[in-house]
Amino acid sequence: MLQLLSAVKLKSSVSETRFAEAIQKLGASLTQQQLLTSTGPIDKRYPHLVIDTGQTDLQTFFVMSFENGARLEKKAAHMTGSENLSADIHRQIWGQLDRYRFTCWED
Repeated sequence: MLQLLSAVKLKSSVSETRFAEAIQKLGASLTQQQLLTSTGPIDKRYPHLVIDTGQTDLQTFFVMSFENGARLEKKAAHMTGSENLSADIHRQIWGQLDRYRFTCWED
């Protein structure tokens, strides 16, 4: 299973509710296309002076799970616009972000 951690800072004009709705819509679309296994809850980052070594103001995060690398690559193709599936949803989400960081790992 591959995991994608998305840590983001929303634009000041974007509500957490609006962002959560867009992520839910994206997750449902990718799940329907059998690209995504699951989308975890959207949570707030907890900055800790000593333990949190990230020098960032990213405030929100969520994890998406993929069955394998091929499905993750197909999702990345959606995100970069090289495929049209879910492109409108991705554009909507990109427009809501001020900053972001993505990290993948396999478990």
